[in-house]
Amino acid sequence: MRNWGISRRILTLALTPTLLVCLLLGSFFINNHIQDSEDSLISRGKTIATHLALASEYGIITLDNSTLQEMAQAARDNDKELLAVAIYDQNNRVLTSVGAAEYLSQMNIESPHDLAQIGAQTNLMRFARMEKRDNGMLFHAPILSKFPEDHESWRTNVKNNTEILGYVAVLMSQDFSMLSRYSTIITTILISLIGLLIGGFLARRMSTSVTEPIVSMAKGVDKIKDGKLDTRISSDASAELKTLQDGINLMAESMEHNQEEMQQAVDQATEDLRETLETLEVNNLELDIARRQAIEASRIKTEFLANMSHEIRTPMNGVIGFTDLLLKTELNNKQKDFLFDIKRSASGLLSIIDDILDYSKIEAGKMSFERYPFDLRECVDDVFKILGPNASQKGIELVSLIYSDVPKALLGDPIRIKQIITNLLNNAVKFTKSGSVELYAEVESEGKKGLKLKIQVKDSGIGLTKEQQNNLFKAFSQADSSTTREFGGTGLGLVISKSLVEKMGGNIGVESSEGGGSTFWFTLQCERAESLPEDGLTGEFLASKSVLVFDPHPATRLSLTQMLEDWQMQVRSFEKIDDLMTEVDLYAQSGKNVDLIIIGGQRFRRRIQRLEHICNKVNSQLGCPVITFSTSGDVDFLEHLSALGVARAMEKPITYRALYNSLIELLRSNKTEKSKAKPEPVTHAKANELKGSYVLAVDDNPANLRLVTTLLEDLGIKVDTADSGMQAVALTKDKVYDAILMDIQMPEMNGLEATRTIRANATNQSTPVIALTAHAMANEREMLLDSGMDDYMTKPVSEQDLVNVLLKWTQADSTLTTAPQEQESSDEDTEQTLDWELSLKLANGKADLAKDMLKMMVESNHETGRVIHACYQAQDFDELLQHIHKLHGASCYVGTPRLKRLSNQYESKLKKQQYNLLEDLHQELISELKAINEAARPYLEDTSSPVESD
Repeated sequence: MRNWGISRRILTLALTPTLLVCLLLGSFFINNHIQDSEDSLISRGKTIATHLALASEYGIITLDNSTLQEMAQAARDNDKELLAVAIYDQNNRVLTSVGAAEYLSQMNIESPHDLAQIGAQTNLMRFARMEKRDNGMLFHAPILSKFPEDHESWRTNVKNNTEILGYVAVLMSQDFSMLSRYSTIITTILISLIGLLIGGFLARRMSTSVTEPIVSMAKGVDKIKDGKLDTRISSDASAELKTLQDGINLMAESMEHNQEEMQQAVDQATEDLRETLETLEVNNLELDIARRQAIEASRIKTEFLANMSHEIRTPMNGVIGFTDLLLKTELNNKQKDFLFDIKRSASGLLSIIDDILDYSKIEAGKMSFERYPFDLRECVDDVFKILGPNASQKGIELVSLIYSDVPKALLGDPIRIKQIITNLLNNAVKFTKSGSVELYAEVESEGKKGLKLKIQVKDSGIGLTKEQQNNLFKAFSQADSSTTREFGGTGLGLVISKSLVEKMGGNIGVESSEGGGSTFWFTLQCERAESLPEDGLTGEFLASKSVLVFDPHPATRLSLTQMLEDWQMQVRSFEKIDDLMTEVDLYAQSGKNVDLIIIGGQRFRRRIQRLEHICNKVNSQLGCPVITFSTSGDVDFLEHLSALGVARAMEKPITYRALYNSLIELLRSNKTEKSKAKPEPVTHAKANELKGSYVLAVDDNPANLRLVTTLLEDLGIKVDTADSGMQAVALTKDKVYDAILMDIQMPEMNGLEATRTIRANATNQSTPVIALTAHAMANEREMLLDSGMDDYMTKPVSEQDLVNVLLKWTQADSTLTTAPQEQESSDEDTEQTLDWELSLKLANGKADLAKDMLKMMVESNHETGRVIHACYQAQDFDELLQHIHKLHGASCYVGTPRLKRLSNQYESKLKKQQYNLLEDLHQELISELKAINEAARPYLEDTSSPVESD
């Protein structure tokens, strides 16, 4: 403080008392307001609870719940801070309630009589008790009887013979009080700031009136000291400062007269120097103006690029979208070719626009980055799906090799990482005429701050010279002008990639030689994530299974081998197909088992005979599936491979998830064909225990409801049926059931709502409710049990399942448990359109029932297909989900395994909101409905014998 100037000292002396007064008064007023608002809230809460308790006495005695409801609703409507009101009887049952269910579930108390006891002890018959909760303040007030009736049902064991009829629970919100507190705090702070500003302004004016003359004098003295004796001080000084100023001016005048000759020389030199300084100042101003103009021009250019990119992107999205819609209509081949050309051109233009937009964002410094868990393998798979068709069309091997040290769960921005990988792979495919494009990913180093990933993209393309490499990462430039004309592009991809990599803490570079291909690499700083969302790629089913692998391309073979070994499979790879043929022959001769054979290539032109030999040997002796991967996407060629005996003919590039799904599907179906475990038959003794039981079956699908009813009646069970949730609720009001079988998805009132309504009624409050669903995924099963269901069964429901679950819940047979049926059905079902043996099995061996259910499906298929297609065309996915779920449930009771699989996949994609993956599946489902009608004709003709022969 000793070095402080006059201005700072004056400001300190003026503002310190003001600040202290503001703080003390502000704290005092804020504390008083907070206490007053809390006291007010408590007082209002107790008053409301007490008044409601007084008013509810007559309503409870007269059992007039409507009056209680009106009082509770009126109380809540008249007070915006009142969250919920509940009136309970003396047995802690809710008589009426107003408010959200999440509040009401926590408002009761364990012993209502304690309220009356407290009231009696304090001589307050209307005593309200307050309790603070996380979501507000909870008040309880007893409802005590003042009527003289001495009825036993109202008598409670309370001191002074106080008769408690119930109690009122009121939940008051503190949100408005908090808003009032915040408002008070903000107002206090604003007033304090205004006071400080006024005080500071006055202090500043006062200090300025003293310091400015002193500064002016100091400057004048400095000029005189420097030899400028003609200097005269002029300021707004007054009093003592004015006297000092006049004295300095007189001293300067005296010195000027004494040094007149010397002053002339000094004046001349000073004038020359002043002219020089003025010239320099003008030059500096001109340079500064030019710099500002350049910065402004750059900013305007960046904004123009961003705005134009957005303006062009909007109509381009419309062009692409309406082209997609037009492609779904009836068109001839020529029109489809035109539309595909339009879509391809629009997508190309949109890609260029996206590059320009990203570049403008980077230049403007507005590029943002996300940070959440992702799997690098999934990112690479997504890029391969986009670039795979182009690479296959050119006959290029597109290969990924992600080493096992790369964690599955990483933290970063997968969108930007995919953008970088897409740019590098797209360039590699574009500039490679033949050969391969390979992606390698590994952990370069790992430390406390995370790990450094290194990703390389290696191609066998045209390569680059040293001079071309120097120009690669510059905007709007490529290797040279001829390359730009031949291959096209904006030249922004690598610039954007370089900026993204550097902003994510990495580096990017290239190693290349002319004619020898190129290797682009980049590094990224990532962290390990704790976990990823469950994707199902556990590999437990594939562990220890043996695989024989052949692919002529070493990188593809290595990539395929590593993917299989990641799932703990036993892999043997071969460089030559002749070696694979020899190994297959040895397996066939020795009787050894092999679970799978994978054969890769381009188009198998020279190896087609060897492939046919292997397929014949495998299908005749080994009995394991054969998978092929080729760069050809020709449908006729893939069908030709299937005709040779190939179980699954797939197109390259090989992706992690596609390979996993194919292995699971093929190996499970192959396992089912080799050995089918028969279900344990229902014993007659156990079934007899269920005779005389009373069960309610609820399902909106007539075929499903009829099958369940028939199975139950065959067991000697009395059955009531309901085709809606509302009808089920109506039946349960007057009848007590031993069990209720409840479908989940129904119109108007679904199964969950119906169950909650049934539980609210004392008639069937303890009756076990078993959910019937055709699509119980893991998270859905937990939701069903948490929502009040006692158990669940997945369709199709067999007699064995019904006996087990009913014995479990009606006869207390705890040794019987229900298990998900999806795995079993997926192993038993085949890819047939209509499996009559399965239909008979699902109908418990009753041919007439199986025929009737098949007939019901055939009669509804046309309307079902029409409604589903209309919902799909209208993009009404919520309504579409309802119809698909209903179709899935119906397919579980008829031997239509292919329809069941398709509807299950359709429903899964709808629930996961994977709407972009529905197009092919939708067409396949509609075609399958028509195929079922054709396949069912022999079984539905009156004069035919297939049904009787079975």
